[in-house]
Parts: sequence; structure tokens; C-alpha cells
Amino acid sequence: MAVSKSHQTDAPPDKKPSSVTQDTLQWIVLKIVIPLVIVLTLWQLIAGLTRINLLDVLNALLRLTFEGDSEGVYLSQHIIASVNRVTLGFLIAGVTGIPLGIIIGRYRSVYSILGPVVEAMRPIPPIAWIPLSLLMFPGNIIGAQAFIIWVGAFFPILINTTTGVKRTEPVHIDVAKTLGAGERDILGKIVVPSASPEIFAGLRIGFGIGWMCLVAAEMLRGHDGLGYLIWTYWGVGRTAEVIIGMLLIGLIGFLITFAFLYVERYLLRWRQTVSV
Repeated sequence: MAVSKSHQTDAPPDKKPSSVTQDTLQWIVLKIVIPLVIVLTLWQLIAGLTRINLLDVLNALLRLTFEGDSEGVYLSQHIIASVNRVTLGFLIAGVTGIPLGIIIGRYRSVYSILGPVVEAMRPIPPIAWIPLSLLMFPGNIIGAQAFIIWVGAFFPILINTTTGVKRTEPVHIDVAKTLGAGERDILGKIVVPSASPEIFAGLRIGFGIGWMCLVAAEMLRGHDGLGYLIWTYWGVGRTAEVIIGMLLIGLIGFLITFAFLYVERYLLRWRQTVSV
């Protein structure tokens, strides 16, 4: 028996292979080819200004990797030391910045008191805190370094958390109060979930700025870390090792940012479901 056209279901057309190939090529060009061309162009400019070639950098990379520096510290040890320092400062910034941001954003009286203080301290660059960090942590180089990184990461986390909390829809809070929800339920089930995108953005930005503060933090007394590597070899005129440290800081920072974006999309996937 023939089936009428009115009862036929139109299945969505499959994506053409040519379209898939075109999308793949476009992704490769945008994500790999263009960034690689930019990096190579910048490399040529730097090489022309510093009179250093790729072979010198590769030799220095192999030497630091397999033989270590003049003090016997291997490149992997420098990387691990830097990541540990930034992670410590970042964790302290998150533990202090998120709760304080929630309190400032939620309660107007607290915002009126602490808001001006935060705005006055926020423009001070982290490197300006180095003398004070040495006074605050005498003989404790790890504490002084963690403090510098904390300063860089703390304010983005605090500001973004405060902004996210203040953007919570008042009608949602009013409905929750009408249904008998207490302040703890309002914070845990409405305010924090609503502010979660801004909180994650603050964490991502805070880690990036904390990573940028690494060189300043490791300028303090120490014997390892990528910032220490850059500072030490710059003092003796070893440009190849300086470039290696800079490239590694950029590469690791990029990978960390990418990881943050992936985790953020995974943990906040429920928001896409709700919006649909």
C-alpha cells in the first residue's frame, strides 16, 4: 500500500562529507596554522633583534633538560616548582576571594564598607607588594612568593564573584523566600549557581594573572622556578635560556587556560540544558 506524502516524515539531511572536510580544514587553519605562523613571525623578529638563532635555543633546551643548569637543577624541576608556587597562591586566593565576594555581593552593608577598600587596593600592581611581602614573611621565601601570586589572583576572583552575586535575579530570591527558604538555601541553591559562570571566569583570569606574577615572585631569593631561570640567565647575558623560560611560561599558561575552559564547560553544562 502506498504511503501518502502527508504521512511521510522528513529525516534531517546528513551533513555532507565536503562540509565536514571544510569545517575540519577551517579548524586546522584557525587553531594551528595561523597561530603557528604568528609564532614563527614573532620568532624571526625576536631573533633579528637579539641575534640569536633557533639552534642556540635548541641546544640550551637539551642542556637544561638532560644536564640541568649551573646548580644542577633540571628544567622539569624548574617547571614543577613554578606550578607548585602558582597553585599554592591560587588556591589561597580562591579560598579567600570566593567567600568574600559572595558576602560583599550579597549584603549591601558589607559592600558599602569593603567596596571602597577593594577598589583602592585593586590598582596596586603585584610587583609593588614585593618589599611588603619580605617584611610580612621574614625568612619565609615560600610565603613571600605565594603572597605575590595571591595578590595577582585574588582581585579578579573577588571582583567576578561579587559581580556574579549582584547579578542574581531578585525575583528568584523573592520566590524562594515566599516558599520559606532560609538564607543558607538561598545562597547555596540560588545565588551561587547563578553566579557560577562569573566565578569560574574569575578563577580562570585569576590563575592567568597569578601565572604572570610568577617571574616577579621568583625574583625573590630562591634557587628554582621558571622566573628564577629567566632572571638568573638574564643577569649573565644568556639569551637562549631566557627565551626558553619565556616560551615555557607562555605554553604552560595556554595549556592551563585551555584546561580551565574545558572544566568550566563540563561543570556548567547544566546551564545549557536549563536554557534550552
